[in-house]
Amino acid sequence: MPTSAPRRTGSFVLTEDVAVRVTGQARTAAALLREHIFAQTGYLLAESPDGMLMVSHDPAMRGLGPEGYALLVSNDAVMLRAGTQAGLRHGVQSFRQLMTRDGTVRAADVRDSPAFAWRGVSSALLPPAEMRRAIDQMAAYKLNVLHVFPDGDPDALRELVEYGRDHGITVVPELSPATIELLELFPSRWVHIGNAKLTTKFSELLHRHGRLPVRWHDGSTAVLGPHGRLTEGDDGLRAIATAGWVGGLGTTSAVAPA
Repeated sequence: MPTSAPRRTGSFVLTEDVAVRVTGQARTAAALLREHIFAQTGYLLAESPDGMLMVSHDPAMRGLGPEGYALLVSNDAVMLRAGTQAGLRHGVQSFRQLMTRDGTVRAADVRDSPAFAWRGVSSALLPPAEMRRAIDQMAAYKLNVLHVFPDGDPDALRELVEYGRDHGITVVPELSPATIELLELFPSRWVHIGNAKLTTKFSELLHRHGRLPVRWHDGSTAVLGPHGRLTEGDDGLRAIATAGWVGGLGTTSAVAPA
């Protein structure tokens, strides 16, 4: 559920005469919104400084964090505002959720930001078309990290990273000393090393490249920190995810994908 979403009545009706107003650095998000509207209704909305559907990049919006947004839908207008590109993308997805098949957009007053900075899934590499569909679905659910086990064609991997970036998804590779040569294909700050214990040599190599190693935790206190061993459903799991316990290092910056 959104951070704040008081119930409202009414709706905004999309027609071919509705125009989109873009302010600030919001053109990419506005283009994404227009694509979704076209796919749903067949209306290719024009851009106008007087448009009733406004998409605004407002760096002064600092209260909702790096991925927050505000979306107001009334009978007469729509206003989507965010301080970051990530926030605008999430707002577009919420607009999609409010839009019905006939182009009616339910009235709403949403202010939202994610509870967790790392929201992702793990996947073996699938054919490129399937990976793109997976990224599309991740973006729809406001996920932002795709953890993959890279192999195969480097060009296909590069295209996957670029497609993910364009949709707000950071592709995090799981590498080993034997596959470290693939590192340059992935700009992600994080490099997953699976269940392996991190050797000093491998750690130093990753750090020299400006990367942060991440591994699956095994329940030990060395990884879970002061909370110790936890069982499924324990409230401490949320505390750990929020605090950013990664590989035994507690840091608030280590959990927010670049």
